[in-house]
Amino acid sequence: MSSSILRDTTDTELWQLVRQDSLPAYGELYERYWETLYETAYWRLYDKAAAKDIVQEVFIYCWQKREQIQITESVEGYFRTAVRFKVLNHLKSEQARDKYSQLAGREIPEITHSTEEAVAGSDLETAYRRELRRLPDKMRQVFIDSRDHGLSVREIAEKHGLSEQTVKNQLSSALKKLREGLGNFFLE
Repeated sequence: MSSSILRDTTDTELWQLVRQDSLPAYGELYERYWETLYETAYWRLYDKAAAKDIVQEVFIYCWQKREQIQITESVEGYFRTAVRFKVLNHLKSEQARDKYSQLAGREIPEITHSTEEAVAGSDLETAYRRELRRLPDKMRQVFIDSRDHGLSVREIAEKHGLSEQTVKNQLSSALKKLREGLGNFFLE
């Protein structure tokens, strides 16, 4: 397929092509979302190198697991969620590393534990989904529209017939409840 045809193809159609090993389709998704995903990671980490690494890791993982990954609603939402989980794992690793560095009084060499990270990521995702289900229906939908679908406060307000302030309040409350529910992952 030519690049002009790919530009006019929906994300979901592109993902189906990716699942059939289409590197050009994957390149189009990369071009559409790498900058947004980088900004998402950067504004949580304030570390350009780490943000770039996280986005690259997400894209590499998605390409490697393309046959197993079923995306039926929002490709962008899937990518954003993957980046958020990678950021959370990165922050958790940084906290643990800092803690042990302080205890040891020196720098600890960086060691990767991909199996442990995968299990921790899976546990975090399960806990996140559980806490998301606990939110009141309207609050959950507002949060999903914001975080997974990338809608602005104005768009969410219009979609649900709410004031923008109500949407902001719902998002703030949802974040507070999720932080409380996921607190175990950030202690230590």
